[in-house]
Amino acid sequence: MSEQVTREIELDAPIGAVWRAIVAGSWLAEEVQLELRPGGEARFQDRVGQKRGWVEEARRPAARTGARHTARLCFWWEAEGEPATRVELALSGPEDGPTLLRVRETRPLDALDLIATPLPGAGQGSYGPILLAA
Repeated sequence: MSEQVTREIELDAPIGAVWRAIVAGSWLAEEVQLELRPGGEARFQDRVGQKRGWVEEARRPAARTGARHTARLCFWWEAEGEPATRVELALSGPEDGPTLLRVRETRPLDALDLIATPLPGAGQGSYGPILLAA
């Protein structure tokens, strides 16, 4: 059984502006530092405390067929003494808005299995860890 929370919201803003608010603004926390690459460091600081983690995927807004744009950010984060969770933010919409934002946060790391999976762009025969639901 998977533990997760999923929410969707339509924002009256272009997808590029929503992306910037998420990765460089104060939408996730008062201070956000993200290395937008797989394995990049992630830090989130606000009045309540700090969360740290790593970036799993960062795909900036890009046009798809039919002038619909998409973007995706996935990362793991945890506060000290708490289990890690996976956060997935998926954006879609026309270049000039509105933007549909779907946020999904899933269960703790200790409920998942670690397996070897091919790493994209790392050359043939290169494998790395990926986390999948048990």
